[in-house]
Parts: sequence; C-alpha cells; structure tokens
Amino acid sequence: MTAPPAGPERPFFTVVIPIFNRAAMIPRVLGSLARQDFTDWEAVVVDDCSREDIAAAVAAFGDPRVRCVRHDVNRGVCAARNTAVAASRGRWMLNVDSDFELLDGAMTALHARCLAAPDDVGNVASVMSWDNGPPSPIPLPDADLTLDYHAYLRWVASLSHTEYFNCIRREVFEHVRFPEGRAYESEFNLNLAKRYRFQLVTVRACLAHTDAADRITRGPALQRAKRMLRDAPDWSRSVEGSLRDHGDAMRATSPDYYDRYAIHLANLRLLKGDRVGALDALGSAQARVVLRPRTLIITALGLVDRRLLALAQGVRS
Repeated sequence: MTAPPAGPERPFFTVVIPIFNRAAMIPRVLGSLARQDFTDWEAVVVDDCSREDIAAAVAAFGDPRVRCVRHDVNRGVCAARNTAVAASRGRWMLNVDSDFELLDGAMTALHARCLAAPDDVGNVASVMSWDNGPPSPIPLPDADLTLDYHAYLRWVASLSHTEYFNCIRREVFEHVRFPEGRAYESEFNLNLAKRYRFQLVTVRACLAHTDAADRITRGPALQRAKRMLRDAPDWSRSVEGSLRDHGDAMRATSPDYYDRYAIHLANLRLLKGDRVGALDALGSAQARVVLRPRTLIITALGLVDRRLLALAQGVRS
C-alpha cells in the first residue's frame, strides 16, 4: 500500500464501504455517519461494478466527506476494501458493509479507545449488534480484551459466533492486506493477529441488518449453490493460506480449531472438484472429527458430484 494521497489534513477515521448493487441501502449507512457527534471522518464507497447507479446515490447524499470509487469488473468484497484503503487518508479504518449502520456515538467511543491503544495494537474491534439476534462475538467478554497471537487463537477458537466490528490502524495495511478474490476476511484477521496485538472493546459500535435480498444466506437454493461453486477456488486458496501460515499455532493452542479449518478446506476442495486435495485435508484432522456423520455425508456428496454438494448446502443454508 502506498502513502495516503496528498491533500488536506488527514481525518481520524476512514469509513470503508464496499457495495455491489444495494443502492437503496446507501441512505441508511451514510445517514448513520451523518448522525455521529464525531465529525473528523471521511468515507470511501467502492462500487464493485454494480448494475445500479451507486455514484448517483452517493452524490445525492450531498456530503463532501464521502467519495465513490468504481471497479471496472466485479472483484469481491475484500478486493473492494483494499481499493478503499488505497484511496483513503484516515488514520484508522472502519469496515462498514453496505447493510451495516453505525450506532449513535460510535465514533466518539472508538476515537477514545484508539487514542488509548498501545502502538502494537492493530485492531480496536468492538461488539456488533444484530437486527435478528444477540450481539456478537458469542460469548461476549465481561471486559475489554487485549490479546497476543496465541491468546487470540485460543479466544476465537472458543467462540460460537466470531463476527466483530473492525477498526484497524492504517499502518497495518503496510504489512497485511485483505485477500483478493471472493474469499472473506478470516485469513486477514489471522495475519493481523500474528503481527499485531488484537483488542476487543465492549463498546457496541455497529448494527448489522439482515434485510438484503442478496445476502449469501438468502435467495433460492440454486442461486446459493451457483455462488458456492463460483467462489470455492478463492475460498480454498484463502483457507490454504491460513493453514499454511497458522496451522502449527492452531494445533498447539487449540487442535479443535485446526480441525474446523481442515474440514472447511476439505469442503471447499470438494466444491471446486479437487477430490484428492479434499481427502488430504481430511487426513490432517483428528479421526473423531472426520468420522462425524455430517462430515461423512458432506464428503460422500462431494465425492459423487460437486454440484450435488453445493445444492445440498444451498438448501440447508
């Protein structure tokens, strides 16, 4: 990543907003920024080659702190985040997806926590609220956490729901980037935790909505199956990288956590048609995990036909 673009004094926060279609959600997410009592921010909206006129929807908001950048081809949410960071000027990056909104007072609370964070803390993460369930991560900590790499692995292995809201120091991106392609941020989170300490604060900064018709867990089963087959190569590559760079530490701190990744990799390799690679991934996990009924069913379906596996998982999700 290059240095911040030249221009006016750097804002404290850059709000990173990747979007594909969903123009109707722009007033909600940008409106939540406008309601903040903290004003030293900018927002970079990255239109990931939408069919809708995202630039017009952003311009209609009428705030000069908000800029829109467009991809010429659809590249995926993490690639859009990398584009936003490269175009940003802020000292800390707030990762706000198009179906999120910041809660009132969020920036003020996070600003204080970021100022207090030691220089070796790369992510001042916070609790996420949801419109359809309890806040995450689950279980919630009783107090703020500051974790080194191995403590982070033990902690995340203990969670039943891992999502939290990311507020990332700009310097992190000199060393760690989101994966290009259609994988999500798991590999990035592990790489960040290995290089910097991780902090989770009990502040509730973000509300995640689940009303988008194109969420990966919504829509017709056949559509979800096609998406799985399309995305499996990128996902597989990312999980392979996670196991390559973090597998030994996972095994040392939480063997069950390693096994979850190994089973996930086997599933992804089956979805992309790599039967031999899938069996190799299964062979690296503990036998008691491989022999669970669900794992055996998934493996059998994938060995018969990757499309059958995708359809079954599309129906189940």
